[in-house]
Amino acid sequence: MTLSLGLGGGGGTYIRFSPSINSWQLGKDEFDLKKIVFDLDTIKTGWGLVTEGQAPQWIWDERIGQMGIKPEGDFKRGFSVRVWLGPDRGWAEWSSTGTGPKEGFSQLWSVAGKQKTENDGKVVMCAYTGSTPLKVGKGNTRVPNFEIIGWIDRPSHDDIEDEAPTSATSRTAPPATGSKVVPPPAAKKQADLANMDFG
Repeated sequence: MTLSLGLGGGGGTYIRFSPSINSWQLGKDEFDLKKIVFDLDTIKTGWGLVTEGQAPQWIWDERIGQMGIKPEGDFKRGFSVRVWLGPDRGWAEWSSTGTGPKEGFSQLWSVAGKQKTENDGKVVMCAYTGSTPLKVGKGNTRVPNFEIIGWIDRPSHDDIEDEAPTSATSRTAPPATGSKVVPPPAAKKQADLANMDFG
């Protein structure tokens, strides 16, 4: 089954991936991203107009992945999602109309979207594993890559405590023989996750 965000063809704290310099920015400051939490319940897709020095303009789809009519002008398909950057940086928004960021987020969604139903109400914690060069027409970009670590309760603005992440791959059904399921090895406590290096 293929899940699509239909990305082909704000205000507040925000992050940005810059393919040209292969780096992440929080506001206007560059930072080293290592871990990131995505709140997939906040995904929006739509048409965006991003102009240097101006606030982006967005016309959001009624439902994610259902492309609305393209407005006049230089609008491009894009996305927005709320992300958590750890106890020190808190929540931010990641939005983009860039080819590399859209491809990276679409790749994450193709995996995490399938696990979302069984992790209802949770958010997905990922490791940022670097970026991959991508040729686009006569130009080049970079695709940010993410690896799913687990699913956790939605963090508050302050910290995360008390709960271990669950992995969609660690759940198994009891065999037909009547044996009972042995739980997987204990995952890291959520307090331990708060101490992980978020970059």
